[in-house]
Amino acid sequence: MTGQLTLEIMRRDIAEALRMPPEEIADDNHLGDLGLDSVALMQLLMRWEELQPSIEPAHLYEAETLAEWWAIVQAGRA
Repeated sequence: MTGQLTLEIMRRDIAEALRMPPEEIADDNHLGDLGLDSVALMQLLMRWEELQPSIEPAHLYEAETLAEWWAIVQAGRA
């Protein structure tokens, strides 16, 4: 996998994990409430770390929304 992690990739991957259309994943949805569990999160992290090795998994575990995750990804690029 090559390229850069984007908000759209994250939304698509989360939607795929939840078996939902990406447009149903709002930036402020609580992902746990949508059904995202720790196993799915670990799988997502492995995929995203290929695109952005600087991601801090511990920070993502503490976040609850796509907006919070995206802020963590952007902070990791700074």
